[in-house]
Amino acid sequence: MARTLSHDVRLVIDTLGFVIRTQAGEDVYAAVEAVRHAAKRAREAGAVERREAARRRLARIVSGLDPATALEVARAFTLYFQLVNLAEDLERTRELRRRDAEGGPASVADSVHGVMRELAEEGATREEVLAALADLRLTFVFTAHPTEARRQTTERLLADVARMIRRRDRRALTGLEVAAADRRLRAAIEALCQHDAARATRPGVLDEVDAGLWYLRHVLLDVVPLFHRRLRHAFEERYGAVDALDVPMPVRFGSWMGGDRDGNPFVTPDVTARTLERHREVILERYERDLAALIDPLAAVDSRLPDDDDLDAALTRAARAVPDLADGIGRRNPAEPLRRLLSFAVARVRCARTGAAGAYEGPDALLDDLRVLRTVLQRANARALPDDALLDLMQRVRCFGFHLAALDVREDSRVHREVVGELLGDPTYGKGSPADRIRALETLERLDRTGLSEPARGLLDLFETIGRLQTRFGPAAIGAYVISMTASEADVLEVLRLAELHGIDATFDITPLFETPDDLARAGPLLDALFANDKYARHLDARGRVQEILVGYSDSMKEGGMLASRVAVADAQRAAAAVCRRHGVRLRVFHGRGGSVSRGGGPTHRAILALPREAFDGEARITEQGEMRAHNFANPDLAVRYLEQSVGAAVDVRLAAAGATSRRPADEARTMARLSDVSRAAYQSLVDDPRLVPYFLTATPFHEIAALNIGSRPARRPGDVTGLSGLRAIPWVFAWSQSRHVLTGWFGVGAALAVVLDEPDGEARLHALYRSSRFLRDLVDNVEMALAKADLPIAARYAALCPDDEVRDLFDVIAAEFDRTVNAVARVTGRPGLLSGDPVLARSIRLRNPYVDPLSYIQVEALRRLRDEHGTSSDQREMWARVARLTVQGIAAGIRHTG
Repeated sequence: MARTLSHDVRLVIDTLGFVIRTQAGEDVYAAVEAVRHAAKRAREAGAVERREAARRRLARIVSGLDPATALEVARAFTLYFQLVNLAEDLERTRELRRRDAEGGPASVADSVHGVMRELAEEGATREEVLAALADLRLTFVFTAHPTEARRQTTERLLADVARMIRRRDRRALTGLEVAAADRRLRAAIEALCQHDAARATRPGVLDEVDAGLWYLRHVLLDVVPLFHRRLRHAFEERYGAVDALDVPMPVRFGSWMGGDRDGNPFVTPDVTARTLERHREVILERYERDLAALIDPLAAVDSRLPDDDDLDAALTRAARAVPDLADGIGRRNPAEPLRRLLSFAVARVRCARTGAAGAYEGPDALLDDLRVLRTVLQRANARALPDDALLDLMQRVRCFGFHLAALDVREDSRVHREVVGELLGDPTYGKGSPADRIRALETLERLDRTGLSEPARGLLDLFETIGRLQTRFGPAAIGAYVISMTASEADVLEVLRLAELHGIDATFDITPLFETPDDLARAGPLLDALFANDKYARHLDARGRVQEILVGYSDSMKEGGMLASRVAVADAQRAAAAVCRRHGVRLRVFHGRGGSVSRGGGPTHRAILALPREAFDGEARITEQGEMRAHNFANPDLAVRYLEQSVGAAVDVRLAAAGATSRRPADEARTMARLSDVSRAAYQSLVDDPRLVPYFLTATPFHEIAALNIGSRPARRPGDVTGLSGLRAIPWVFAWSQSRHVLTGWFGVGAALAVVLDEPDGEARLHALYRSSRFLRDLVDNVEMALAKADLPIAARYAALCPDDEVRDLFDVIAAEFDRTVNAVARVTGRPGLLSGDPVLARSIRLRNPYVDPLSYIQVEALRRLRDEHGTSSDQREMWARVARLTVQGIAAGIRHTG
């Protein structure tokens, strides 16, 4: 009988229960069961009075736990969710494979096979589809943002559990093999129970680099060739045979880890250099292994091969590159030319790793040799060999080059402003208008380090390091220079001038980041002014007349609310696209998306489908943060699925957008603008309420989140220690999610929708727009998901922690807007209840809640004890602090959501 999710969940939970009883004891197990049953009754009780009574009983049980027992109970529920999440991910892959096996790959929703079928049915030609693929370049950028609460040790131990579960999918396990699998599963879960889930110290930047490299090294280097095979197969199924190398490679990868200096004093030029060294070591070590593995399969004798001038030329080039090895390679394999070329290739890749003479100049040179091998095999009538491991290696080289992932550098515009002021010897420089600063920049003709501050010297060291690293690792190793808090064209021209003075102004893209509502509104005019600048125009020419902008969902959400943020981001893209068209510039949009819907999260393929058509020319970059990186790339099946969905959506949009201008109906534009204005005002009224900051600090576990060692970067921006302006968006979202408010994903949306719904014909207009506009549908569906994950009765328990009655009353404002939003979303979608259109997700949330609730109740109790300065001893406070930190991980696992 085929295994199911219920089988896997029962297996891991039964094993977890056994481990808890044997390791923690019967008393702890009894406490876990008492809490679990009480939470379940609190959810299942029918009448309001019965539910309240059941909740009070659950609260009494939790309040009676001593801190040591509370820690063990919290650990048990945290492990429960980590194991259940793992089982669900395995079931996702199992279900995808089942659908593929039963109905073919085109039967799997959002697969590239399904997209190709739809395109063919809609009349798209072979040439049009290939052209659309040629235009595509989706770059998935791993970021250092701390939104993954788990340790890498935990990740590796969970991977061990996954391997043990997958073993059971084998059909013919013997009795001894089943016993061995059970023993290994228990051992893995025992290890999870025994290790400390909390990091003892904050991870260093290079620790974050290694965490991102794990997915590249262990998953994506194998997944990319597999994905490309599926893409080629999908195309051929509808449009006929095509050579694999004629199908473009539409995906790339990037990283901010080791290059994101914004607010992180630990990202130094030396760290950036060491990061690129690790990138190159990972990819070249893999190429060396791949080439060595090909030597035996490609040991064809020359009598079986056709004469080939390109092969002779490649061997000659290789011998000249490493002359010391030529005689030895020739003597070992005198009649095996392909093997000789591979032996040379292994040696030249090794030289690239070590920096020795004879190395390939870059990935194109290696690809040239690999193409020669493939062509000779094809001419020799080999059918499988040219398209087996050799082709997989070629696809890796096409995607990852010699740099693996392009490393972006990011710095705050205020840092550049201060450093330029120092270089000019003008302390008033930063206070001048953009025009004044641009004129002053013209007078900056040399770099004099005399008397410069340490931050200024550090920034100049960065530019010197970028030039040195590009010489050593190639221009593709550095992706872009991202300018945080870009507010004017002067912010961009300062970076250009510093790059010019270091001789590297044409070697990387300069990417302004528009993140606040005001900055997003200025994107179009800023680009217009920038393109009119002669020096910047020359920079654009050198970069192929492509302008990248980064649109930030996080800060715009924190300042204006989720709905206004999404509208502002879309409007900024449209304005930027219009300016780029006028100036003959191609626009590339970099989407700074987070994991939560309030920070631009949600299913990536749906977000791509919702992009403004006129702002998508086929190139886009997308951040992959924290838990979303783990969710999308945890195993090969999920990673292939994610790439398929993303590329399939992008092909669809690119074909629809070809030659498009702004076609958005005027009534849609007016409606979205009105929704944005009302939503922003409603959200702003909350942000401006003087009760909000004390409410946030006392009704959420913000301080406990800030104390977690989950990232190398501080939770606040430098210089702000009390207000919201300096608080980074991630802990802002994280804390509201932990306290089950999930406020950032919906507040203000209900007020806006209600205003339009109550207008004459408003409900009919919004319902029609929901059906016709992918943008509004994606937005409303994401809001609906956030509402479904929120739990106001639980949030009320956090609100009760507020010591001030007036501050605590803010919960009533929040609850009223929640009810208004639930009602408004139902009217817009025409569905009777939250997630009634997505029964799978609705069921998952419903089944999870009784197990998340204990963690929330324990967290509230821990926070209450920590804030009781007189009733809790110092020893107990430390224990309750551990409990609070552990529940942060457990709740994050339970709702599959952090920041």
